[in-house]
Amino acid sequence: MSLDAGVGPGLIQRQFYGLSITAGLALGLTAPLTAVLAVELGATPFAAGISVASLTAVVFVMDIVGTRLLPFLEPRRAITQGMLLWAFGSFGSAVAPTFEIMAAARLVQGIGLAQYAAAAPQLAVKLAGTTRVAQTMGRFQAAMTLGSAIGPLSGGLVTQVGGGTLGLRLAFAVCGVIALICAAWAWAVLPTTPSATKPRLSLPRLPGMGSSRALLGLLLGTSAQGLRGAITLTIVPLVAAEQLGMDIAWLGVFLTFMYVIEVVAMTSIGPLSDRRGRRTSMLAGSVCGGIGVVLILVAISTQSPVIFFLGALPLGVASGCMFSVTPAVLVDIAGTAEVGLSATRIARDLGFTIFTVGVGAVITASSASVALWSCVGAYGLVALLMIVIGETHRGGRSRRAVPG
Repeated sequence: MSLDAGVGPGLIQRQFYGLSITAGLALGLTAPLTAVLAVELGATPFAAGISVASLTAVVFVMDIVGTRLLPFLEPRRAITQGMLLWAFGSFGSAVAPTFEIMAAARLVQGIGLAQYAAAAPQLAVKLAGTTRVAQTMGRFQAAMTLGSAIGPLSGGLVTQVGGGTLGLRLAFAVCGVIALICAAWAWAVLPTTPSATKPRLSLPRLPGMGSSRALLGLLLGTSAQGLRGAITLTIVPLVAAEQLGMDIAWLGVFLTFMYVIEVVAMTSIGPLSDRRGRRTSMLAGSVCGGIGVVLILVAISTQSPVIFFLGALPLGVASGCMFSVTPAVLVDIAGTAEVGLSATRIARDLGFTIFTVGVGAVITASSASVALWSCVGAYGLVALLMIVIGETHRGGRSRRAVPG
């Protein structure tokens, strides 16, 4: 499909965001179940953390060697291929007889996620223009998160059909079917938007990201985005299952509630930071994250599911802020969307890998409480880095949006 004349939020944008919601469902349906299935197949909590992190570790490696490849892939083809690979990996996990086979299937999913994660944000910015980066990324992430919000609850309900390991395998199979639908949808409705730059493999190249301020921005992105993966994909599932005795369905309810809060935060904080600046939003998100983690700690000590669920509110606000404003900070520093979003992906992948493996190791060596206190410190680091970096938003004129 080629683009027709006309500028603004038209049919193509609506189709893109609808696809993003469905892709979010596919990517989020089994996210909280991965560590649980890994343990069911004989993995330790540390190995389960590695299993969760292996996905983003693959994406991280591909982003590093593909800074001149992934951002310039034709989005329609890349999104379609990415969702096909995600489906293949989901089916592999569904039938894996051992943890090792499951881990191998996760690597395949990582290759697919790398293509999708590179192409979809670039297409979102092409369709909307570059002045409203935070608003655009907020809406895109909100669409993805809306699907992800449905995902954990849906996955939890699917697991109740079979129960135990069988229910977990069934959830991964359903995830594969949804990913196949996304692949067909992307190929049928998305426009073809080839890049003016020929994609090619090369050593990492991020022009404009070599200054000390830019390096601090990368550290900010690593910490801000890594915290979300560590808390929602590793600590929360393990705390809910092992310390509070919740079943998977209730875990799905918790994550669904948290993701809905994220959607609201993304759609409101992103545009606000485009008008008022990034620093205040990031500082507020850091404070909310710290409060949310403390509530989880209180829930553990009091064995209170009510307090545990209350923690979803500030954690959702924090994640929504980090996922909509952090990319805008890096685009501001880099000066171009291609470089800034590439830096965002690298920081996110590195953060997800370090933080998920790190908290898994801390839980194995010590306790979930120690891992949670480490996350409180990490939110403090995010706030400190944003203070040192300072305000990055300067406004400016947008490049012409791709007709939609």
